[in-house]
Amino acid sequence: MDQASQRKKSFSRRTFLKGLPIGIIGAAAISIVGSRMMASALNRRPPSSKKGSIFSPKDV
Repeated sequence: MDQASQRKKSFSRRTFLKGLPIGIIGAAAISIVGSRMMASALNRRPPSSKKGSIFSPKDV
């Protein structure tokens, strides 16, 4: 019965703790890249167009 319970375990506590720093580094990297992408998306300006162009905003 002890061997059967050992086979069902997919990973041990040791393997989990060995992979923990890699997971933390990966989460931090995704967070940094995501925040930079959001910042660049929020700071975009609409494209400029010449005065009188059909793409310029209508003056009221």
